[in-house]
Amino acid sequence: MHYIRLLRPPAVERGASRNQLKLALTITTDLGDSYLSPQEPVELSVIGAYHDVDNSLKPVILTRNATPRWRAGMRVLKFDLPLPSQPIQTIQIRPSSRQLTALGTTDVYPAPDSKGLIVGVFADMPSSDEKPSPVCFRSLRIVGGDASAAVNALQVEEDFGDSIARHVWDGGIVTLSFIANMCLNNIPSPTNPMPLFSGLLRQSNHHLDIIELGCGVGIVGIGLSRILRAAGLQADILMTDLPEAEERAQANILRYEEDVRSSEKPEANVEFESLDWQDGRNGVFGERAQASSWDVILVSECTYNTDTLLALVQTLSAIHELSGRSAAPKDTKIFLATKPRHSSEREFFHMMAKERWTVAEQTRAPLPVLDGDDQSVEMYLFSRA
Repeated sequence: MHYIRLLRPPAVERGASRNQLKLALTITTDLGDSYLSPQEPVELSVIGAYHDVDNSLKPVILTRNATPRWRAGMRVLKFDLPLPSQPIQTIQIRPSSRQLTALGTTDVYPAPDSKGLIVGVFADMPSSDEKPSPVCFRSLRIVGGDASAAVNALQVEEDFGDSIARHVWDGGIVTLSFIANMCLNNIPSPTNPMPLFSGLLRQSNHHLDIIELGCGVGIVGIGLSRILRAAGLQADILMTDLPEAEERAQANILRYEEDVRSSEKPEANVEFESLDWQDGRNGVFGERAQASSWDVILVSECTYNTDTLLALVQTLSAIHELSGRSAAPKDTKIFLATKPRHSSEREFFHMMAKERWTVAEQTRAPLPVLDGDDQSVEMYLFSRA
């Protein structure tokens, strides 16, 4: 997939007759290591939203008379748009073509019919008396195979710019799309690619305890919480990462809690706690991680850095041992999602085997790319012998 990334907050240039919206963006892969280079220009739509008299948000297409286009060879696209008389609260930038746009989980999994997908971006508009917001956000509708199974859209903040830190990655979006399809649909066992993992999540009489390693901005842990709530399942989810991830993860937890506060669905609590795998490999965990025994460890897009693989594997084993020693011991399973980026990542599986972890089941989700070779996200359920 590709991602529209705002390189700076939206800016408003005041004019005598009409204000102008000034935008600068790029379209890159999730790691920002290559730019979209389409055979045909990709037309973009910018959609604003303002509060109507009844305080509901009303959309207005800002690109109706001027269509920005992303062409092959571009690295940055800058353009100005006239603003309407209504005070715009937020903007959304997405491809004009619905077939190219990743709006919901069913666009991503099962395999999309499109040649590739682009993820749009949202941003709040600055008011005249405050500094621009330091973040933009992504929105993904979580949907089952039946459109009537739609859940409120998941929104997660990320930083402006095209760095890899504090951004949404392909593996997170594909993982959520896969789990939403599995939990919100009644899939017959012969066609379910991961029946053991499905059965583990869908135990209606069991409260799940789930810990995530390397959560980043929190899209997987928070999205899973939303899916489980929609499926009527109960879970506590502890997201962990290095301390520098905490600010954005906590902000996204707060955004989620505000969104579901009025829901009558079962509780699916989400928390964050710092965890350095150099500590975890030695059995050193925070208070929350030690307070529970864990049914599932989530790991998404954490095997790309081979320098940290051994610490990751040993932390996984330490959590399993921690759960086994608790007052209510559990045989912890690992769900891993990864988009292979280089062959050296395969060393992870050799390390897991040495720690007595075996693959109980696995599948892969195709990921069409608009201007290149198709890719895939691999998913595994590990059990310890």
